[in-house]
Amino acid sequence: MQIVDLVPDLQAVILAAREQRDARNTLARFLPNVNVQDVSYRLGRSQRLDQVVPVRALDAPATPIRRPGVIDVRGDLPAVTPIEYLTEDDLTRARRLAGVSVDLAPSVAVAARRVALAVDNTFEQMRGQALSTGVVTLQLEDGNVRPVDFGVPDSQKFAAPVAWDAVGYDGDPFEELEAWHSVYGVAAGSDAGVMLTTRKVVSLLGLHLRRKYPQQPIGAATVAGELALRNLPPLVTYDRTLTTYEGTRQRVFPEGGLTFLPPEDVPIGRTELGVTQEAVQQVENRVLTAEQAAGLTIVTLGQDNPVQRAVKGAAIGLPVIQDTDVMVTVSGLAA
Repeated sequence: MQIVDLVPDLQAVILAAREQRDARNTLARFLPNVNVQDVSYRLGRSQRLDQVVPVRALDAPATPIRRPGVIDVRGDLPAVTPIEYLTEDDLTRARRLAGVSVDLAPSVAVAARRVALAVDNTFEQMRGQALSTGVVTLQLEDGNVRPVDFGVPDSQKFAAPVAWDAVGYDGDPFEELEAWHSVYGVAAGSDAGVMLTTRKVVSLLGLHLRRKYPQQPIGAATVAGELALRNLPPLVTYDRTLTTYEGTRQRVFPEGGLTFLPPEDVPIGRTELGVTQEAVQQVENRVLTAEQAAGLTIVTLGQDNPVQRAVKGAAIGLPVIQDTDVMVTVSGLAA
């Protein structure tokens, strides 16, 4: 199919679809959307400036310091392009009859919203992978899998020795959290701001306190108080599920996972959205300005043999972890 003009003002449709997408972002508070005028990402990741020097005696020469190295991280931005075909009923209702103009605008607007959310859901799934493992696993159309590893050190990735809901578990989950948090402190040079996890993990912390203090009522405030008493960051729960292309439900952030992160207003990276070929065509057709090219775009397609019309969302992008020192991941806390 070829790009066709199904509505008088597609720019308005595109900008509205972008706003709808942004309104639904959740994990984007840690990896916010940023439009970039490129088709690839490249990071110059500087080493942390945390070196000290010994004091010197008077008249002694100055002490040379190590020059921070730069780790070059780069890669292509993968494409995400869902499409929705307008139904025969849509086309019949909008069909030109007796000089009455065709109005596909309502159908296009609805389809644009759906494909935009499909794009955002795909990036949200990637953000969940990045925040839980430090790796984004891209499932390609041909069935191959392409991992994008941002290099979070293995020393900052842990698997719980025993799940907290395992039969016979007799450990102290709060002590385990303290041990992992101390690793974060060494890597980041400061305390974590939040612990991103699931409701089940929070429930297991409450269950531990209920066993420890059987005579006391235990609720969310009690768990939060215990965390504060141990100088542990507050919990942020995330339990969203999405429908895969095959039709099954899948968690965005894995059950039993927990990640130590900076405060919610301090991103650890960003979700880079580049310039698609569809957007380039929209600029050439004066639908978008050059400044609006980067990011999600919408195109309307059509052909006449057979008669078909469709709305496609187009984006290239990837959540990119820029600061690997400020995350510590834990898996396997719950079955």
